[in-house]
Amino acid sequence: VSTGECLATCSGHRSTVFSVAWSPDGKLLASGSADKTVRVWSAEDGSCAKVLSGHSAAVTQVEFLDDGTLVSCDSRGSTKFWDIATGTAKAEVPGEKFTFSKAAAGSEQRAGRFLVTSQGDLVLVHLADGGEANDAKKVPVAFFRAPSPIASISCTGEYIGVGCSSGAVLHLRAAWLVEAG
Repeated sequence: VSTGECLATCSGHRSTVFSVAWSPDGKLLASGSADKTVRVWSAEDGSCAKVLSGHSAAVTQVEFLDDGTLVSCDSRGSTKFWDIATGTAKAEVPGEKFTFSKAAAGSEQRAGRFLVTSQGDLVLVHLADGGEANDAKKVPVAFFRAPSPIASISCTGEYIGVGCSSGAVLHLRAAWLVEAG
């Protein structure tokens, strides 16, 4: 198995990044933080494309609905629908949680034949053999070390997005996640 690489360390959040999500086309990575902001990062160069402000509590979940709309929820239950092009909120549903269409990014994601997990400041990649519930006994086939403990991960194709407790967002590439699939 060949090694992966860190394509970018995205800096800007001032606190823990609770959620990361990839856009459907894989060109953007969104992150939601305890600093009450959502940031949208360019996958091409790791630059911050947009800062979405307006939540009154920690942003705990983000998800792209399509290439133009991002949904974010905060710890008080407020949900915002954002226009990515303008960076403005299209709508807000106060006090109610949006039902996300897929499993939220967390500490475990399936990527082809692999299971990507986190433990402390490590992103661990295991072969997924169907026994994922027993991954404590699995030996990782690859790992990445983050600058601080990991709060969230999200995978799309060969890319892994990582949200850290320091506020850093990592954009990792592991081509073999899809090549070996």
